[in-house]
Amino acid sequence: MKKALISVSDKTGIDKLARVLVDAGYEILSTSGTAAFLERAGIGVIEISDYTGFTQTQDGRVKTLHTKLYTDILGRPAGIQIVVVNLYPFEQKMKESLSLEEMIEFIDIGGVTLLRGAAKNFAYVTVVSSPDQYDELISEIKTNTETSAELRARFARAAFQRTAIYDAAVTSYLSESSSVGIASTHWAVGLYANDPMELKYGENPHQKGTYYRYPLADLKFKELLGHPISYNNLMDLEAAILTVQEFERPVAVITKHANPCGVAEQRQGEDYSETFARAYNADSLSAWGGVIALNRPLTEGVVKFLSGKFVEVMAASHVPEELMPLFAKKRKLRLVQYSGKMPDVTIRSTLGGVLVQDRDESIETPDQWKVVTKRTPTDEEKAALLFAWKVAKHTRSNSVVITGKDVSLGIGGGLPNRVDSARRALRLAAEQKYEGVRVCASDGLFPFADSIQELKGSGVTAVIQTGGAMRDEEVIAAAEAENLVMVFTGVRHFAHW
Repeated sequence: MKKALISVSDKTGIDKLARVLVDAGYEILSTSGTAAFLERAGIGVIEISDYTGFTQTQDGRVKTLHTKLYTDILGRPAGIQIVVVNLYPFEQKMKESLSLEEMIEFIDIGGVTLLRGAAKNFAYVTVVSSPDQYDELISEIKTNTETSAELRARFARAAFQRTAIYDAAVTSYLSESSSVGIASTHWAVGLYANDPMELKYGENPHQKGTYYRYPLADLKFKELLGHPISYNNLMDLEAAILTVQEFERPVAVITKHANPCGVAEQRQGEDYSETFARAYNADSLSAWGGVIALNRPLTEGVVKFLSGKFVEVMAASHVPEELMPLFAKKRKLRLVQYSGKMPDVTIRSTLGGVLVQDRDESIETPDQWKVVTKRTPTDEEKAALLFAWKVAKHTRSNSVVITGKDVSLGIGGGLPNRVDSARRALRLAAEQKYEGVRVCASDGLFPFADSIQELKGSGVTAVIQTGGAMRDEEVIAAAEAENLVMVFTGVRHFAHW
C-alpha cells in the first residue's frame, strides 16, 4: 500500500488533503498531535511510534528521528511516497517576547530532516512543505493518482528553500539574542528576509520587483491609503525617514530620488504646518511628486497646505483617524504611518554577491569639531552648521548644502564633482528670501579651494567639512580670505549610492 507521512504544526486544510490521499489508496502515517487531529476528523491513521516501534521521548523532542522512516523515505524506490511537513512556527515566535529557553523549543529538528530527506529523493517522493501546495497536490492526485516528475522537482526545490530560510531565521535569532552570549555578526540578520510583497514593477516598468521584510526589524510601516507602494517609493521613503530620524526636534523632509530637496526644523512657537511649508518651499520645483517624511504626527494644517500639490508618499509617525477624510480627493497619494528605527545594517547586491555594512549612525557635534580658521563660530553659526551637517549626511555623493539655522536653502548632490554641487546649491539658495545666518556643509573634504571660492558673495559665513585633504592649508587660506569660519569634523559621511 502507498504511504503518506503527515506531520504538521499548522493544521490548516490538512484534513481535506488527508481524505483525498486515503481515497487514492494511501495509508496515512502521522505524529501524535497531527494523528489526534486527523482522527477527530474521522480519518484513520497509523501513529509513527507504532510504525517504527519507537515511543517518542517524554519531552516530545524525539518523534520522527528513526532509521525506519528515513530508510523508507530515501529508498529507491521509496517505501513512503508522500511527505507532508510544515515546521514549528519559529519565525512567528521571533516576533513575541519569549525567553531564549522558550525559543529553543521552537527550533524544529525532525521536520527539517524529513523535508530535506524527502526533497533529496524527489525522483520517488513528493515533499509538501506548505499548505499553499495542498490544492495543487489534490488536483494532481485526483487526476492521475500519482504525481508528475515536474511537480516533485518543483516541490523539492520549495522544500530546500523553506529549510534554508528557516535555518537563516534561527541563525538570525541566535546572532541577535543577548541571552546567547555571543557577538552578533549581523550577517544572518542581513541575509534573512521573508514575507514577500509583490510590487507593481521594479525601478522601471519592464523590471519585476519584490520587497522582503526582515522579521526582526524594529522599523515598521503601514500603508493607510492610496495605490500599492512602489520600488522607487520604498527607496525614497527610506531616505526620507533616515533624514527625519537624525533630528530630535520636530522636522519635515521632502525627498526626491533618495536626496533631500527640502528640510526644516520647527521654530519656537511655530505651527508644524509652517515648518512643513518652509521645507516644501525650500525647493518647491523638486518637491513636486516627492516623498515626505515627518517625525511627528500628521496635522490638519500640513494636509491643507498640500491642497493642489502632487505628492507620491506622505509618511508620518502617526496619522490621526479624523484626518483621513481630508485625503478623499488625493487618490494618487500613498499615506504611510511608520514607527521604530532603521536596522543598523545595510545590504546591497552587486556583481553576483552581497555587500553588508554597518549603517552610518554617527553625527559629530560642536564639542567634537576642530575650528581651523582664526575666527570661531558664533552660537547661531554652530546651530546652523550642525543642522547643515545632518542634511549633508543624507544627500548623495559630492553634496554641498547651504542652510540657515533651521531650514535648507540650497542642496546640491548626486553629481560627479563638488564644484557643480556647490553651484547648484548656491543658485537655489540665492532664490530664497531668508534673513539669518547662512552656512555651508560638505559630505566629504574639499580637495581644492575652488568650491570655497564659489561661496564668495553668497552670504555664507561658515563652512563645515570633513578635512584631511592634501591641500587643506590652501582651502583654509581661501576661507580666511573670505572671512569664513571653517570647522573640520574628522569624519566623512559620503553616500555614494
